[in-house]
Amino acid sequence: MSTKSEIRATFDRYDTDNSGSLSFTELEAALKDSRLPAYHAKEVFEVADTNHDGKIDYKEFEVFVTQKEHLLHSTFVKFDKSRTGYINKEDLNNVLTEMDLHPTKKDVDVLMEILDDDKSGQISYSEFRDHFILLNPVDFSKLADEWMHHSGDAVIGGISNKPADGYHKAASGGISAAISRTVVAPLERLRMQMSVDGAKYNNSNVQALKGMIKEEGVMGLWRGNGVNMIRIIPQNAVAFGIRGPVKKLIEDAFGQSAVTTLASNSLSGMICISSVYPLDLVRGRITTSPGVYKGIFDATKKISATEGVGALFKGISHANVWAIPYYAATFGAYTQAKSLYVSNFLDGKSDRAPGPLAGLVLGMVAGCSGTVSGFPLEAARRKLQMQGVGGRPVLYTGLADCLIKVAKEEGIGGLFRGCSANIVKMAPASAITFACYEKILTTLKATF
Repeated sequence: MSTKSEIRATFDRYDTDNSGSLSFTELEAALKDSRLPAYHAKEVFEVADTNHDGKIDYKEFEVFVTQKEHLLHSTFVKFDKSRTGYINKEDLNNVLTEMDLHPTKKDVDVLMEILDDDKSGQISYSEFRDHFILLNPVDFSKLADEWMHHSGDAVIGGISNKPADGYHKAASGGISAAISRTVVAPLERLRMQMSVDGAKYNNSNVQALKGMIKEEGVMGLWRGNGVNMIRIIPQNAVAFGIRGPVKKLIEDAFGQSAVTTLASNSLSGMICISSVYPLDLVRGRITTSPGVYKGIFDATKKISATEGVGALFKGISHANVWAIPYYAATFGAYTQAKSLYVSNFLDGKSDRAPGPLAGLVLGMVAGCSGTVSGFPLEAARRKLQMQGVGGRPVLYTGLADCLIKVAKEEGIGGLFRGCSANIVKMAPASAITFACYEKILTTLKATF
């Protein structure tokens, strides 16, 4: 921990006009020197300027540093993965990877250049403290987030700023989803058909597959994939792009905890589902009602004309109820599985995201978790979406009514009818999505 002489030395370095106190401008300059956003000066003043005279004298600064330093030291220890008392490049890479920040080699080099004041090739606690003592609050995840996103303004830097990083994640999410869903499109078609018309095929996946091929030919298994791309690309772009900002917003308001992480994952899912819901409804109608619609525009026009524009949003509340467990489980499982993998298997041997095989396994874990968690709600919302369409009877008055009736008539197992087909589809789909996402994101960050 810092001695009084070290705190005095830091104070004197910030006090550029030798006035014996720190002004708002001097704090902004100190933050900029560490490549951190200048707006933190206001936060420091709110805490440190206890007598509210518009300046921070040495006594106030000493109290501020002393109160914060145990948190800062704890953060330093977490960064010091090698337990040497210093942070090296390997430590930086490991901890930023664990924080799901996808650092490139250039990112790590830039951060080391910024923080390693004596150019020794490693960062001492005093160097770490001097750069981050003004960052408020000193929270591990927020510190890493500030560090990665704002250090890019450095003259030597190439780290993406926050908006660009969001664009990278959105683009990576959309592209990876397009690849994975095209690969597993026949399984998606089978899942939807079983959810809506399982009785027609005696609840047999094999019979359903044979029936669809007989009626529509092999290419019929990809029917609806074009409109699915129109839906799935923006949906996943929003899901991956919005997750970071939503997480930061919730944690800034309520702090970091398992509950806020689950809440941010669920809210991200609700936002992405709501943003593309009409496309999801139209895709479902086209896929499960062959011959009724000529395409996405025809379906949209007919639905709007015969049922009203509001029909395009029929069931959106049910979709959002489903999104809560699905996205909480999917993103939560992936983050946890990836963190365990990085901690136990990478062991500093990789400066990038998990490799293709590991990415496939991690994605599979995420996909299965989300599928099982949300399947009863997903099946129920599909039934509600499609009832009354193509001659199907109207059997349910709402989500709860649907779940209760299915459970009474078919048992609890009926709520999971078609789940096996969904897992068969979602396991490889999620595996491909997350594996491709990691690689595409790394490539985009390094290229643009």
